[in-house]
Amino acid sequence: MKVRELIEALGNPQATGDLDTEISKIAYDSRQAASGVLFAALRGTHSDGHEYIYQALDAGASAIVAETPPFAESTTPWIHVPDSREALACLSARFYSEPSKELLVSAVTGTNGKTTTAFLIHHLLNAAHVRCGLIGTISWDTGAGKSITATHTTPESLELQGLLAQMRDNGCRACSMEASSHALHQHRMDAVQVSAAIFTNLTQDHLDYHGSMEDYFKAKVRLFEMAAERPEGKLIINIDDKWGRRLAEQFENHPGLRRYGFTIGADYRASDARCDTSGTSYELEHKDRSLLVRLPLVGLFNVHNSLGAVVAAHMLGCNFRESVTALKDAPQVPGRMERVTDRERFKVFVDYAHTPDGLINALGSARALRPTRIITVFGCGGDRDRTKRPLMARAVEEGSDICILTSDNPRTEDPIQIMEDARKGFSRQTHALVADRREAIKQAMLNARDGDLVLIAGKGHETYQDIEGVKHPFDDRKVGRGYLNLRKEEF
Repeated sequence: MKVRELIEALGNPQATGDLDTEISKIAYDSRQAASGVLFAALRGTHSDGHEYIYQALDAGASAIVAETPPFAESTTPWIHVPDSREALACLSARFYSEPSKELLVSAVTGTNGKTTTAFLIHHLLNAAHVRCGLIGTISWDTGAGKSITATHTTPESLELQGLLAQMRDNGCRACSMEASSHALHQHRMDAVQVSAAIFTNLTQDHLDYHGSMEDYFKAKVRLFEMAAERPEGKLIINIDDKWGRRLAEQFENHPGLRRYGFTIGADYRASDARCDTSGTSYELEHKDRSLLVRLPLVGLFNVHNSLGAVVAAHMLGCNFRESVTALKDAPQVPGRMERVTDRERFKVFVDYAHTPDGLINALGSARALRPTRIITVFGCGGDRDRTKRPLMARAVEEGSDICILTSDNPRTEDPIQIMEDARKGFSRQTHALVADRREAIKQAMLNARDGDLVLIAGKGHETYQDIEGVKHPFDDRKVGRGYLNLRKEEF
């Protein structure tokens, strides 16, 4: 594709050089620059791509997109734009021939529940014979017959458009994806045509990035503005959440708005929710119909997740009753109240809960299973919102009988200091501090009694522990199973 054809997606940008230059690839990493490559200089949190433009030119880059004017000595085609990230989103969509226009894209946003809701939408659409891809925290499915381990919840716009293009080329008719607040704020989804936007909830998280709950909320609102730009766009919102109610009020005149939750006035309303070790069930009321929902996922919070999913499937054209029936065959979502074993006299679950609200929900679901005691192993991530650390400790203390505070992904922070920040939220002496996560899990396992429930929270599906920039192999599920086997040998 020629530069002039590519930049048509930007309207009428300031461009210099030979615009008939052929482009065969787009990159935002200067190490990928070469002849035929358009290099987009992005400003990031830790580095600025504009500092690497000379390296890209030296490597033979055929065009530059930047927020700065062209170097006086450069003859390379140069596109000067106000925001390189916005430009990259539009250029990427153009380069891959606007794949989202050929897909029903459902995008889930919120603090908690994004992964499970996106997984369930993926399941329901495929069950309805609408071939559907998946982009989320755990994995990506492009319709090629195997999943890809995800690197980001919502990838950069270039990778995102590439994944959508693969889905289109592999015969998918839909895509279920997670939309993170970072991605929305950084314009990664700007050129995606969103068919359905789903809002799960909003609780404290990522304030290290957004600064305030108000700005965090505004980032989420952007997804619904995108969907609302289209008369046929669907806006599916949990109105049990206070931010969800505010969001619904903001778009109350849009014809595609649908509200869900336990709240009276919800278009899709749940009632009589029950949870046990086999899963979750509830009554789902819509208009004059009432259907029994059975879901093989443990956790009362999965009522909201499955509600959002079944509403999305219905609004995208799937049969309502058939979608409800298909929920009984939903797959286990890795690391989301995932049962470690079925053969012990006490229960062990691993969950991704890493926010105060996420922990409250997970522990509430654990308590609903009526264990004798709840032993919770948890930690707080490094280089992230520090203000939520004592709130997490408070949530765990209130929901558990025994708390074991340990290390999560400390990243570049001192694990001991992270634990000291968190322990300020404790008010009783029902906790222990064990910095080594493996040892913390061992202590929980070896001290659990018949009828207890052990919850290992924070990392869920992750198979590593991030320490000083190095990802060391570590899987809560494998470590838990290992100490269960050790317990059998010792006792």
